[in-house]
Amino acid sequence: MGTSAAFLSMIITVPFIGLLFALTAKDDEKHLGRNAFQVSFFTVTVNLFLVWRIFTLLDLKKTGLQLVEKYHWLENPGIDIVFGVDVFSMLLILGVHIALLVGMTGVRHHQEHQKSLMVFSLLFLSMMTGYLVSADVFSFYIFFEAMLLPLFMLVGMFGEIKRQPVIFRFLIYNLMGAALLFVALLILFDSNNVNIALNSIHKVKLSKNMEFAIWAAIFIAFLSRIPVWPFHYWISAISSNIKNPLVFIVANIVPLTGVYGFIRFWPKTVPESVQYYMLALEIICVISMLFIALIGLINKDIQYKIFSYMTVYYIFYLLSAFVPVSTIQLNIGFSLFSYLIVVSAIVMMNSYLEIQQGLLEISPGGILCSVPRTSFVMSFLILAGVGLPLSSMFNNNFVLLAHLFGHNLRMSMVVMFSLVLVSCMLLQELFNMKDISKVCQEKSCCEDISVRMFGFMSAVILVLILSLMNPLWFLGS
Repeated sequence: MGTSAAFLSMIITVPFIGLLFALTAKDDEKHLGRNAFQVSFFTVTVNLFLVWRIFTLLDLKKTGLQLVEKYHWLENPGIDIVFGVDVFSMLLILGVHIALLVGMTGVRHHQEHQKSLMVFSLLFLSMMTGYLVSADVFSFYIFFEAMLLPLFMLVGMFGEIKRQPVIFRFLIYNLMGAALLFVALLILFDSNNVNIALNSIHKVKLSKNMEFAIWAAIFIAFLSRIPVWPFHYWISAISSNIKNPLVFIVANIVPLTGVYGFIRFWPKTVPESVQYYMLALEIICVISMLFIALIGLINKDIQYKIFSYMTVYYIFYLLSAFVPVSTIQLNIGFSLFSYLIVVSAIVMMNSYLEIQQGLLEISPGGILCSVPRTSFVMSFLILAGVGLPLSSMFNNNFVLLAHLFGHNLRMSMVVMFSLVLVSCMLLQELFNMKDISKVCQEKSCCEDISVRMFGFMSAVILVLILSLMNPLWFLGS
């Protein structure tokens, strides 16, 4: 083991310990699931403190993995499990934790199967954190596949999916990607008889045909997690049917695993065999972006619009990762950090408004006119989401677009147009929710969010504003 404190192992273990306490928490007859929620909320908060502590131990000027922990697993074959992080992976871990904390807050009053919801959410957080700290191919694969269990349980129990073929396709696509990645990693291991570090995969010597096949398997494995053609259908079908905000957030964090996989596996010096895929991959990505952005613009379901927005930005960050600029990874990390917080908060607030619409039997038109606290929070989040200077997405997205234009002008034009479309889509929804002419005078007014919830969301907003001035403001430098 490389570090005495073993902080990386701790941030994987703490959510797992928390889910055991949540599982054994006794329910209050009047408030079913409240104890499980409180245990889970406390667990994520504690892990956030540990994440902050890890940030303080990092050398921000140093490249490569730090705080490396090494555990001997198998003697024959000799396999060591290795954990390690850099600023990029820690930014994603921090963003995922805050996103799930926001999602948990959005379901704090849900009583149906609350304990199961909290337990599987913590299990997903543990597996996702392990995935982001993995530094060798075997631990990377273990967590890549292990997170599917809580994901399937959450979608199956809370996704409200009525069509069995959708669930079946969801299962098949994910298992297919996991199987392809497993085969590729086994071949890599067999060629070297040693567990391979993620940053050393491109150094493995293989025949041209074998190298072509392995990279094809890796590409398909990661693409199966990202809403691009032909995998866009199952993700959109699942997302459009999820009404629980926490489950929606979890399901839409999954594409991050595909983007992260590409970034971690993508070598600085691209093997010659990979060049065969690049043009086709970029064409598929930009067509998927444009198609999903157009569908989101004309779709009347705001939940699909949010899914469309998230998908376009995930593909944008994926394409940015292929730009041959050594410093672009940090820009992607800073943008993704704010992006995860913004979209999770929008999902949570939208869920609240949909509940109010259902109770009052009103349309979303003008619903924000009589609720100043809700109106302020929702307006800020949407304006931050479309790229105004309210979070670190503003300046870092600008840098990413500038590099994309320098890399491929035609592709960048389509990317820019898609980003404009999803921005107009969100602004259109905000205008509709604030249009006082659409308020039905015969209906009761929507209930505003509580002062306590407004305080929590104000803290989230403050985090986003501080990230604009300095993405690592919490380190005091």
